[in-house]
Amino acid sequence: MDTNTSVRSQWNSFRRYVLGSVAEETTPMAPPLAPPKSKTFETSIERVESWPEEARPLKKHTWLSYLYGIGDLLLVLLPVYFILLGVATASLHGKPTNGNAFGKKVESAMNLGPTIFPIVFAAICGRSMKMIARYLVERGTKISTLELLMASQSVWGTFESQLLMQRLTVVGVNLLFLWALSPLGGQASLRLMSREHEASYSSIKLRYLTTGPAGAIFPIATGNLAGGKYAQAGALYNAALLAPQSVKLGPQDSWGNVKIPSLDAPNQSVPDTDGWIEVSRQVSVPETYTSLVGVPVAGLPSNASSNFTLEYNYMAVSCGPFKQELYPGTHGTNEPTSTNYTKLDEMIPGQIWSNKSDWELHPFDTLDGPASFLIDTTRDLARSPPTNQLDRDLYLGRLDGFAGHYNQSRLSESEKNTPRDLTFASVYGITKDGMTQGLNIATCTLLQHHVEAYVKCAGTQCAASKTRKSITDTRPNALTAFESFEILKNVAHKFPTAIKFTEGSSPTELFLANTSSFPFIQKAGRLYADVAQSSGYFGSLSNNLSAYGPDTLPVTDANVYLPANLSITEHSVFSWFTKFSQTIDQTNSAFLGATTTGNTTSTEEIFVCNVAWLALLLAASTVILITGSVGLILKRKTLGPEMFGFVTSMTYENPWLKIPQGGTMLDAMERARLLKDVEVHIADVRGDDDIGHIALASGIPLRKLERGRLYR
Repeated sequence: MDTNTSVRSQWNSFRRYVLGSVAEETTPMAPPLAPPKSKTFETSIERVESWPEEARPLKKHTWLSYLYGIGDLLLVLLPVYFILLGVATASLHGKPTNGNAFGKKVESAMNLGPTIFPIVFAAICGRSMKMIARYLVERGTKISTLELLMASQSVWGTFESQLLMQRLTVVGVNLLFLWALSPLGGQASLRLMSREHEASYSSIKLRYLTTGPAGAIFPIATGNLAGGKYAQAGALYNAALLAPQSVKLGPQDSWGNVKIPSLDAPNQSVPDTDGWIEVSRQVSVPETYTSLVGVPVAGLPSNASSNFTLEYNYMAVSCGPFKQELYPGTHGTNEPTSTNYTKLDEMIPGQIWSNKSDWELHPFDTLDGPASFLIDTTRDLARSPPTNQLDRDLYLGRLDGFAGHYNQSRLSESEKNTPRDLTFASVYGITKDGMTQGLNIATCTLLQHHVEAYVKCAGTQCAASKTRKSITDTRPNALTAFESFEILKNVAHKFPTAIKFTEGSSPTELFLANTSSFPFIQKAGRLYADVAQSSGYFGSLSNNLSAYGPDTLPVTDANVYLPANLSITEHSVFSWFTKFSQTIDQTNSAFLGATTTGNTTSTEEIFVCNVAWLALLLAASTVILITGSVGLILKRKTLGPEMFGFVTSMTYENPWLKIPQGGTMLDAMERARLLKDVEVHIADVRGDDDIGHIALASGIPLRKLERGRLYR
């Protein structure tokens, strides 16, 4: 009787009840010699609960199978997550990152991609390969194809199966390409989108303090209504003198206003073909700049880089050697008779302090407090009408020439190029007790320079990078706003007492004498303009550019405040001064603004979608979705039990396993659940024969595998 027959005959009587497998005792015949000790052993099988005893149809649907179906469907739909992720990154392309909450969520989802994608890929593709293998085997296929499909549960498994099969097939190549999408898709989900900076270019209108004729005449035009502005100017001037050294030498003042370098500043480069002179970045002396305060600019974007040019006018003086004289009396005693003012008039003649014996015209004991120096001019100036001034047309022609109106009957070519002289006189102590005093007297030449500055800004941090002579403002350098008696008088009266002191030289005078040793910065610019400016210097400028008046250039800035029948280049100053005063009396802006156009470069961080990685992710996700869908469809079309890839698959119709017959309609996992307590061995099922036979067995005599023994 063969083995199969013997196994069937042993189990025929146990169709209803499965007995445990017990080692059978046999009564050996008494041999003439003692037999060798047997090397076999035998395991027992207890009763298998719930084993199907009757035939069942295939694919019987239960609520559990429907639940598994829903799980399979959800698993197949997981690639849609990565497709939507790709769509989301594409929609974010070019969008700014600032305040984009959706973009941050997409980035968080991208970071999970390298972890989730390979897991989803393996779960769907590995399961689908089983479904395809089951479908094919029901219709007949090659074992090599089945092995490749069943081994394709991972990237390495797919590659290893090709090596072990020792052949390369079309199916194997396609499987390699399929599984190569797993790591590529994971990396693609991570590299879908990045952050980059995008520069956008635009033009903007800016307003800045005008230093043209309107800016110069503005103080006297509003002087009767704005006496308090001199106190503001004094505070501004005092604060500027007290600025730290880094601010003194920096490109901006304490309030963020850009300072303009002078044309004759030290360490300047050679002009280029357009006349531009590069400004040295290493500023060692305060005199590099035209003023200790800068030019306020309104409208600068805080989040962009910008560059623009502005027109600027500043005064420069060139002084001769000091002439020293004894002071006629004693200064600083508060006694009117302590100074011989008649003698002082002879020593320092001038137009501003013309009668120094007048109690209102004491130059060193002014109504605003003591002064240690004075400023004056020996030549007469243009005075407001009515006046019986000698040579009035000459001086009015000089003032008109400053404003840009040239009347040849009043202003000759020689007068146009003749600069005004200024007298600077300073009181100093000769003896320690201060009772003997002297005068330092110098004669200076006054010029006005018209420049154009090229300014670069990073946000509101600005610096003038180069300067040149103005190509739009061609007024003579010899004519300044100090051709006006009122303007020079205001400066001569207010500047020496701008900073209060009790004795000795004023801080202003000490600083002018030696800027290197004195811890304050020099005021080298338009003094009259500084006196007239309001709180606009102190920052917080409005971005409403219309608040700074109409658009204009400094050279013709007053024209925009005049009616169409008046022009500063066609009419004399006093013919339009009244109308100008009436117009600007109603001005509420911090200063009279000139207009320029700036070029801005705003750098914004944006999301950038990588098209190549996006295409790869969409392709990989689509392949997974299609593969999973095909596997799900084939699963529904497959009738046979699922037995591929399970250890229990080796129990189907295995003659070496003493288990109940039948159950072939069960899936491998169902059989595993029923046979979970059965102990099995891979062993020699013909242990007593000379040549062994290896099988997965249980419930029969077995022999352990031995090295050197022969097996079939």
